[in-house]
Amino acid sequence: MFQSQNPFHPKKGYQMVKNCPHCNQSTEPEPGFYFGAMFISYAINTAFFLIVWTALTLIYPDYSLTVLLTLLALTVILLLPLTYRLSRTIWIYIFVKYKPEIELEN
Repeated sequence: MFQSQNPFHPKKGYQMVKNCPHCNQSTEPEPGFYFGAMFISYAINTAFFLIVWTALTLIYPDYSLTVLLTLLALTVILLLPLTYRLSRTIWIYIFVKYKPEIELEN
């Protein structure tokens, strides 16, 4: 779905291909299609927040609010490329079903 396999590539990490190379399905079926991916991203980030908060509580129970907020901000910033790609991929898979039996005619 994305031009680069590496999500951390500075230029191509966020760029999607125009059409699926397998079935020629457009990766942007309509303008604003990925607006809903924001809700998927929110859920993923909430899971990351809970994991970081639980780990910090188990490892260092006497943490300060500053430590917690710093760790949460770093987690979101460092995992942003993965979250972005995963949320868009999940969103399109909800509405466009993958059919491996379809083959392009050459």
